[in-house]
Formats: sequence, C-alpha cells, structure tokens
Amino acid sequence: MTTTTGAPAPEGDPGQAAAPPARLSVRDRLRREWYLARLSWHLQDYPRRQGKQVQRDLRAELTHAAADVGMARAVRDLGHPLVLAESYTSELGRPLPRWNSGAVAATLAVGMMVYLGGAYAIGTLDTLEALGGGTVTRYPFGAPTVFVATQDEFSVTQTPSAPGAAVLVAVGAVAFLLGSRVWRAWG
Repeated sequence: MTTTTGAPAPEGDPGQAAAPPARLSVRDRLRREWYLARLSWHLQDYPRRQGKQVQRDLRAELTHAAADVGMARAVRDLGHPLVLAESYTSELGRPLPRWNSGAVAATLAVGMMVYLGGAYAIGTLDTLEALGGGTVTRYPFGAPTVFVATQDEFSVTQTPSAPGAAVLVAVGAVAFLLGSRVWRAWG
C-alpha cells in the first residue's frame, strides 16, 4: 500500500490493510458454516437484516481468529449458538415471531395429514380385501375418495374438493400460527 505521497507505507502504519487470513480448509469452513447455521436458527427472534449482519461479522471474526488459534478453538470460544443468540435477542427487549419455526410446523402438520390419508387408504383397502373385495366411497378429510379392491383392480381414486383443500389449509395455517408465535408481532 502507498501513502498519499506515493511512497510505500511503513511497517505498522494504521492505514495499511491487514493481511488476508490464510485460506481455510474445507473442514474449517464446514465447521464455521455449521456453527453459523445453528446460530441462524436460534436468531429467529432477531430482526432479519440485523441477524444477517451479525452472521457476516461473526464469519469474518471466526475466519481471522482461526488464523491464530484454529477454527475449532475459535468456534468453541464463542460458546453454544443458543446462548450467543439469547445474548443478542435479550437486547431487543421483546420477543419476535419465529417465521421459520412456523413454516417447519406447517410443513410437518400437512405432511402428517398426507401420511394419515395414506394410512387410512391402506387400512380401507385391506379391510375391503379381507371382506372379499368391493368398492366403497368415503370422505377422509372432506375429499370424496373411491376405494376399489377386487380381483381385477386395487386402487384409490380421490377427487380434489374444496372441503378437502380447506382441511389441509386450516391444519397448515393453525400449525404455522402456533409454531411461529405470530402473536408476538403485535406485542
């Protein structure tokens, strides 16, 4: 780097840029990013932009600290991601909704409904087969479904319906609202 006069900057000049840290190994980068991903999950209560800035700052600090003490020690010195996240969120003064948790809860709830529908279909077909076969129409979760178990055919046919869709949407919405703690947005 040069000074304003064009001469090379002397050693120890405060205007001189710090040397970039040594290139991290794949293992060190994975360790750093795994820690930051766990921290990100716990920082859901933190405003998004500020949380991203915290992660950028920590990524740079970890990279520089790894040059001195190694990535394992640098990550260990930060402590558990939950504890670090709680120290950041305690500064907010109030809890915020956890949108990611709500999305995960809604996905799991709708997935469970689909799983239950599949289990219901298997049980119904098994019962029809045990009774000697036949056809039956049922309305699991509000959607008309025809179950056929005969010598020639073994099938389930479901017709999409507004009540069936409403049940899935309602289950997903309730799970999202509870999982995200949406009431915190108005607190």
